[in-house]
Amino acid sequence: MSPEHPNPQKPPESIPKKTFTGLFVANMAAMLGMGILLPILSPFAKRLGATGAIVGIIFAGYALARGVFSPLFGRTSDKYGRKNFMLIGLVMYAVLSLGYSWLHSILVLGILWFFQGIASSMVTPIAQSYIGDITPLGKEGRVMNLFYLGQFGGVAIGPVIGGYLADHYSLDAPFYVMTAAAILGFLLVYFVVPERRTSVQEKKPSVSFIQSFKNVWQDRKMKGILYYIVGRGFYRWGFNSFFPIYAMTMATLSKSQVGLVISSYMITGTLLQYPFGRLADRLPKRRATLVAVGGGIAAITTFIVPLITQMSWLVVLVIIMGIFSALSRASTVAIRTEQGRIHGMGAVTGAFTAGFSAGQVLGPVGFGVITDVWSIPASFYVGAFVGLLTTGLAFWYLWKKSEQKKSPVFID
Repeated sequence: MSPEHPNPQKPPESIPKKTFTGLFVANMAAMLGMGILLPILSPFAKRLGATGAIVGIIFAGYALARGVFSPLFGRTSDKYGRKNFMLIGLVMYAVLSLGYSWLHSILVLGILWFFQGIASSMVTPIAQSYIGDITPLGKEGRVMNLFYLGQFGGVAIGPVIGGYLADHYSLDAPFYVMTAAAILGFLLVYFVVPERRTSVQEKKPSVSFIQSFKNVWQDRKMKGILYYIVGRGFYRWGFNSFFPIYAMTMATLSKSQVGLVISSYMITGTLLQYPFGRLADRLPKRRATLVAVGGGIAAITTFIVPLITQMSWLVVLVIIMGIFSALSRASTVAIRTEQGRIHGMGAVTGAFTAGFSAGQVLGPVGFGVITDVWSIPASFYVGAFVGLLTTGLAFWYLWKKSEQKKSPVFID
């Protein structure tokens, strides 16, 4: 055992299927709301008079909330349990979703989206940590990525639902569906998911909150993962923020068509998440390469998007983006789960979410400023460059780690 990592957590030998199913469906229901908002939030903000920079700030608020609160809630749930956090977050999510149907102000829109980020940080990262706790050794890729099918499945079908309801019913209809989905998630967690004491709770570690995240950052593998996820958050969330505006103005797509394009990306990633998770388990020493190839090609597709205005070719492009995003994401999830047994699953998941959120904050704001000064296509080009740069840094740290002869316990 490495002295640097004195207390790795030993996972169970099998997965409680009832618990996994409950968390899977609840997480999917919660993420459905985010997917529903993707094709309608930025056009709605523009209708209220928001500039490109303001649209970016609104989107960044959600990510800022997740970045600040996910590490706090994640580490606290390591010590005191996860179920109650998820229940409170789902109740907040349901109430806030109803609030969208009454807003007529950019400020209120930003406030609601910020608090929805807080609610989200009490649900998805903690649900991931719970699944990480019950994932058997050697099955990190397949189990965690199977769980991600629900998370990305909710985001995948959400844009189609949101765009369709907004086009054919009213702008309020998607918000009622979001509320119903959050209520379903609450009921599943309450009745199906038991509270579970983690090994971190049982050992009552003396490591402080700040020190736990210093340990995560000093871990070379996690440093590579965090570089990757910050860059990914930057260009993906910037893309999510401004692609609907680009598609509706420069490509003249309807809200339903925008939702279909976004869902094509999400559905592709969802379908391939589990197979690529199994691949990550079968090729543990090649995970750095999988991250680099998938992340690099996904970033390049962002560069190509503004060169295309036909819907059919946009669908083809985002499908390619979804394939390679899933390839890189599957390996990062497997690596993260392994490191969670060393530093605490909540601490690692919280740091991971905070890194992604940092990119999500910088991405929409950066894309918005570039859009106001130059153009939307220029923002996509910058986003692609950032994605390539951070993917390269991630490969450096992950590859160097894999080349070392001595590895901590539970690390390939």
